[in-house]
Amino acid sequence: MRDGRYLFHLGCRIRFMTASPRSVTTNTSETPSWAGYAACAWMFVFAGMSFYWALGGTVGLRTVSPDLQELIHTPWLTTVFWLTGFLKLTGGLLALAFVRPWNQRIPHRLLLIAAWGVSALLVFHGLDFVIQGAFTENGLISPAYPTAWTPAHWQTFVWGPWWVLGGFLFCVATWNYQHRSPATRDSA
Repeated sequence: MRDGRYLFHLGCRIRFMTASPRSVTTNTSETPSWAGYAACAWMFVFAGMSFYWALGGTVGLRTVSPDLQELIHTPWLTTVFWLTGFLKLTGGLLALAFVRPWNQRIPHRLLLIAAWGVSALLVFHGLDFVIQGAFTENGLISPAYPTAWTPAHWQTFVWGPWWVLGGFLFCVATWNYQHRSPATRDSA
């Protein structure tokens, strides 16, 4: 059954291949790429929300700030939503660059610096929301809006964890890319 021999079992021909340890190579395509696709999807969903608000949609604005609903039609806020939407689309393309072959057109070091920067920004921004929300929940900070479900609640339990999730996905995708890319293996 060694060296490409066949085994016949129940009428089926099964070929067994054995390889010496020296002939086994690491295939970079076997490295998990789910995090790159997940980070891309996360960014695209978030970009969609910004574009929705830029086009005048109001659902979900009160979860960020009650004042935003009154300012939705001001040109500067619309511009901010468009800019953040395009930044998030760019972040999605950055995440996609980890798992698509066209990433070879981007300098390896530049891609890693941008990716680790985005990862850190997302994680710290989310943690900032969660920490401030925890302080508010424990009475260390007074909420600006004394309602039953304030923006502080949303930031603590929804938006903060959402940002941390995106940061975690970017960290995993960046780490996977860094550890499977030829430039990293060659320098090791």
